[in-house]
Amino acid sequence: MFMKTCLSATDAIRELHLQGFINDFHLTGNDLFWVQEGHVIRAGEFVIVDYYKVGELICFGINALYHDIKGILMYRCNKSKGLSPVLLKKLNELDIQVG
Repeated sequence: MFMKTCLSATDAIRELHLQGFINDFHLTGNDLFWVQEGHVIRAGEFVIVDYYKVGELICFGINALYHDIKGILMYRCNKSKGLSPVLLKKLNELDIQVG
């Protein structure tokens, strides 16, 4: 699976919302912070299901398996700051090529 591109972050979010990704996540170290509920979701408790690239921004569709929720993680990635190790690991687990 190759990374999809969108013209704007709004388009990427709209596409993810249509797939049921309605919660918001922030990356904190190797874990996710679930904004709506104020809970931490450990690295072993979530998978990347879909993602879109918008310039330096990547919008990830995340499934938090043990919490039965789907949400969006927005991550800025550029030449000085690549993908975080946990996101790279999650993508590699799915055998996805990042380009």
